[in-house]
Amino acid sequence: MNKYRLPATVALLLGFAVLYAILLLTAIHLIGTDAGLYYSEQMKADILPAAGIADGALRELDDRLASYLKGDAAALDDAPFNAREMTHMADCFELFALLRKVRARLIPWAILLIVGGAYVLKDRRRARLCAWLSPLALLLPLGLFAAYAAADFDRAFALFHNVLFRNDLWLLDPRTDLLIRVCPESMFMHMGARIALLSLIGMLAVSAAATLLTFIWPKNKEENAWKTTTRRGPAPKRIDFGNRGTR
Repeated sequence: MNKYRLPATVALLLGFAVLYAILLLTAIHLIGTDAGLYYSEQMKADILPAAGIADGALRELDDRLASYLKGDAAALDDAPFNAREMTHMADCFELFALLRKVRARLIPWAILLIVGGAYVLKDRRRARLCAWLSPLALLLPLGLFAAYAAADFDRAFALFHNVLFRNDLWLLDPRTDLLIRVCPESMFMHMGARIALLSLIGMLAVSAAATLLTFIWPKNKEENAWKTTTRRGPAPKRIDFGNRGTR
């Protein structure tokens, strides 16, 4: 019996959970910095009549917003935003920078925990269970928040911003602030749904790939004798066909 089975299992569970967190952060970054998605959602919301901005200027502003959140600090220089809006965007800039930093630091931990845990565990069935159970660490709280947002999006939106920001600069006035006019509530709703869908697809793909890997690698027992954790049935009864005596 492998005396390191429990710590190796825990390491593997944590490794997959960290990997799924990386996928979630990547989805947030991809969706949150997609200028084309901004524009398509703005067109769905039909914002141009009341936004006070022309179509061409809106496209340019979307590109600048996306570049800014990707890390180009000069992208919003001379943007048509007031001081309150610019300060809020600076907070968003820092959040996305933090996201990239956290993601970069999590990657080596995911590799170390998954590879090390699998190597020590040497149990295909447990490895597959870890790959499929680990997403629950993210899906349960995110699912609860999604249900809360579906029931009352305004309160969920406020809670989300109160957790992320230390000020109330995100509370903008559509009469004076262009940012809230070009980024309607429906845009954030649809972006959140896309992030959830993209993250879920990524988690399912990783779990499926990990499962497949436990079946096809290693091929030679000498490389790594991973246990299959199969149960043996009772041994068949032996029938004695010896001499039973003669009449």
